Amino acid sequence: MHSIKVSLEPIMATNGTVDFFRVQSICLRAIGVGRIDTRTGRWLFAACFITVLVMKLGTVIFAAKHIDEIMLLCDCLGPTFTAYLGLVRQYNLRQHRHELWSFVDEFDGLKRSLKAAEIRIVEKYNRTDRFLAWGYLITAMSTGVLFVGSALVMVVLSEKSDWKLPLLMDVAIFWVVLDCVACDSSFGTFSSCLVAHFVIIQQRFENLRFDRGSSELGKLIEHHKHILHVSDRVINAYKNVILNQLLISSMLLCMLGFQLVLSAGTSVMVVYVAYGTAITIQVTYYCYYGSQLYHESILVHDAVFKSNWYEADVATQKMLLNCMMRANKPVNAKSGFTQASLPTLKAVLAKLAILNNAGSYVALLMSLME
Repeated sequence: MHSIKVSLEPIMATNGTVDFFRVQSICLRAIGVGRIDTRTGRWLFAACFITVLVMKLGTVIFAAKHIDEIMLLCDCLGPTFTAYLGLVRQYNLRQHRHELWSFVDEFDGLKRSLKAAEIRIVEKYNRTDRFLAWGYLITAMSTGVLFVGSALVMVVLSEKSDWKLPLLMDVAIFWVVLDCVACDSSFGTFSSCLVAHFVIIQQRFENLRFDRGSSELGKLIEHHKHILHVSDRVINAYKNVILNQLLISSMLLCMLGFQLVLSAGTSVMVVYVAYGTAITIQVTYYCYYGSQLYHESILVHDAVFKSNWYEADVATQKMLLNCMMRANKPVNAKSGFTQASLPTLKAVLAKLAILNNAGSYVALLMSLME
């Protein structure tokens, strides 16, 4: 462990983070979940959590007062569910703070133990992940500004102006954005690192030569077992977020589909489209990386078969058979009865399309009745 710490020092920034985790570390420190637990961080976490909680309670009270007005109710339920997801994310990050930063150090240590060609594979995934994280942060902040701005404009234009809820949302919505980016993009980063290591393991198995003895095979099998163990730890750390994200996002997208139909042709439609896009990005983050983990982890089974196993002795072939049986069980980003995968994303978007079509018929009937 001491040698790993020494090797990490040259690439660590003064704030204790590493390059591939820079975007996430900024957001994490902004919500009070830093590498070191300080009094300032705890106060910042409490301020963020309470602000979002008060916003959620405020939207619930507002929804209760306007329960007979369907559009106002839908407008209110969106921020309510979003605030709930923000609270779940922030609480989850705080609960797994030590494990979160241990993942960062562990992946960085694993990267520095690789060969030059293998490091390039990891760096390729890291570059893509950094681009997605920055893009996520920028688009989420832009959506937050648009959402808050539209709420303020509606208050200004209304005859009975009530500034309490919009002003509260001004502050809380940006905390929620930071919660989302910190949680979602960190899951994406860890999953991306795992995918890179599964690709490296595949290449090592395919290039393995058994005439050099079984020591190299033993090390590779242990490395594969370690990566599988880390995969289970990562999924376990985010399973509550995955469950809530997939369930709540399905409801939000269906509700937005209904709002889009009723607001077609109005300026408010832009806000709903932006909001729906942000929710889709969040779901896609988990489903895409969940599918990547599933696919690349199970390809290790094929990579073992592609090696020259037929030249190995019987004892080595038994070891390879056990390794194939282990690799035949893919890494599954599953939480409860939901699974973060592209088929799940397709099912969620299919429900949105069905509701959109149904909503179109409802709008047509309403116009005929008028």
